[in-house]
Amino acid sequence: MKIIAACFLFFTCGTAVAQEISEIFIEKNKKTKTAFIKKISKVREGQLLDSLTLQNDIARLKRLPAIAHAYYEVIENMDGSVNVVYGVDENFTIIPSANVYTTNNDEFAYKLGLYEFNGLGQNIIVGGYYQRDIYNSVGVNLRAPYLFSSQMGLAVNYQNLTTQEPVFLETGEAQYKYNNTSYEVLGLYEFTLNHKVALGGSYFTEMYNYKSGATNPDVPQTLEVDKILYKLLYEYNTVDTFYQYIEGFKSLFNFQYVQSSDATLPILLLDIMILSITNV
Repeated sequence: MKIIAACFLFFTCGTAVAQEISEIFIEKNKKTKTAFIKKISKVREGQLLDSLTLQNDIARLKRLPAIAHAYYEVIENMDGSVNVVYGVDENFTIIPSANVYTTNNDEFAYKLGLYEFNGLGQNIIVGGYYQRDIYNSVGVNLRAPYLFSSQMGLAVNYQNLTTQEPVFLETGEAQYKYNNTSYEVLGLYEFTLNHKVALGGSYFTEMYNYKSGATNPDVPQTLEVDKILYKLLYEYNTVDTFYQYIEGFKSLFNFQYVQSSDATLPILLLDIMILSITNV
């Protein structure tokens, strides 16, 4: 009988302690859409209050490029339910870039870029660059990690890169005009707060055109090769931030497999890279 009474008391107290979330409010967001913050958050109205889920939501928000800092507050209502308030401090997200350097021929070269890290108020990264390095080059990038759902997104990249590159032959050094035109599509998926993966590939064409310097009859003066690159990126991230302060561990596993349509150039390239950041 005592055991039954104890069990009844336990479940009764548990029910009394558990608080239902009545409403969720977002405050201080100016550019970031309220609907977007609610979309990627795991806390939902009608659920029972869970402090771990709240903390994970805040960690997810702080990792967004548009958010400098985030916090939450729980407000109790008269009926025993609670309201959850998420507050965010936003970053300035339109970032220009400029690089100045010299070419292989000691000529003036530069690269100009402009990126928006909070496109449409949904933390979509979009932008591009223009480069003048003897020849003109352009690139356009789009990355929307939460385009389709709170876990699934897409990245699309285009690049038309043209440079002058030295090629070292047995007879000496030759200068070639090099062009790489590539189209890349990656599917993005977030398994949990700390585990993300990107899977996809790119189709690109490499062209070499002889310009000057040493020659060799065994080396073609013009070469055009189509290639397909398969890519897998896995990210493990436990980094916690407080404005500009960062602490934690982050690692990135990069697997790439390249196939070439021409045996003149390497048919297979296997690239495995692991990067890590610990207690920054």
